[in-house]
Amino acid sequence: REALEGIPRVGGTKNPDLDAIAALAPDLVLCNAEENRASDVAELSRHYRVEVSHPTRVADVPPMLRRLGALTGTEAAAEGWARAVEERLAAARPGRPVRFAYLIWKGPWMAAAAGTYISDLLETFGGVNVFAAAGGPWPRTDEPSLVALEPGLVVLPDEPFPFGESDRSHWTGHLPASRVALVPGDDYCWHGVRTLRGLDAARTLLAEAS
Repeated sequence: REALEGIPRVGGTKNPDLDAIAALAPDLVLCNAEENRASDVAELSRHYRVEVSHPTRVADVPPMLRRLGALTGTEAAAEGWARAVEERLAAARPGRPVRFAYLIWKGPWMAAAAGTYISDLLETFGGVNVFAAAGGPWPRTDEPSLVALEPGLVVLPDEPFPFGESDRSHWTGHLPASRVALVPGDDYCWHGVRTLRGLDAARTLLAEAS
């Protein structure tokens, strides 16, 4: 919060303040294909240089970092971060397979399926997503459906939905043989330099569940 003191705010990912952005006259606007609406990306692209990211694998992160370094004149710093991710990824060793479900929303229940960055992060260390990519990246589910999939691990992040102890108790009641873990969501879905923290978090989580 202190680091952002005094920095102009230009709205959120779903409601960018186009007038505020125009007042800043940016040379570059960074967007994300899933977080930002296509209509907003299109409108911004009419006026500014727009870079849209959408990594779906951990291996997508190093080239993305290098691209951002080239766009912002910070190639040396970007190269250092990119190499750090590559080295950490090359050293990763999958453990015993663990069937997992990573939930992202409640009312309805929704999960991150195979083919998403979140899933790939966990698959790096032996995770096996119970939701196949064929069902779309963010499939809906319910208690009977998830119980039938028999995950050994249910992951409940604190974002985008703020899961808490009551949700852990809920799923422990439905899946008494499974481990239900509350985790910081930013470790698992914030890509870029935060990927290093994500790899550490995923490795620890899978090791504890195996």
